[in-house]
Amino acid sequence: MSGESQLERMTPPAEMQFTNEPPIRSRGSILGARIGWAFLFLIPLTVVITATMLSPNPAGHSTHTQLGLPPCGFLATTGLPCPGCGLTTAFTNMVRFRFIDAVFANPFGVPLFLVTFFSLPISALGFVKGWDVMDTLERFHFEKIAMGLAIASAIVWVIRVVTILT
Repeated sequence: MSGESQLERMTPPAEMQFTNEPPIRSRGSILGARIGWAFLFLIPLTVVITATMLSPNPAGHSTHTQLGLPPCGFLATTGLPCPGCGLTTAFTNMVRFRFIDAVFANPFGVPLFLVTFFSLPISALGFVKGWDVMDTLERFHFEKIAMGLAIASAIVWVIRVVTILT
């Protein structure tokens, strides 16, 4: 034995120990991190502000046409909603706390809105503290969140289409 206690041998080195704080930075400069966080804050903020300025379409879809965008081509061609049909309407309902209407518009819109909305304080904190963007996203297991959202989107779409066809 080399004089180390059993506890010292079992304790991982400091760089491998878990802390409650996301990493400050390891891959780039603070300026680069802050630019990244600024984009990750401004994009969802724009989405949320836009949702507050639109009126939800009672049909549960086509709210996006208020922005001058064309109607959904998939819906117009097939008569079936695309996976994104109703997302704008769901977001406009969520900012008004109309959860049932949001679920009616597109059930996937609710978790997507929540991820969008709660990315705002994380992005603001990352900007202020100068956290490395990629390290922080890895720390929050963003890849799992993104995969879960993608799977949820597909499942919701299949259920919506099957419901319409049956």
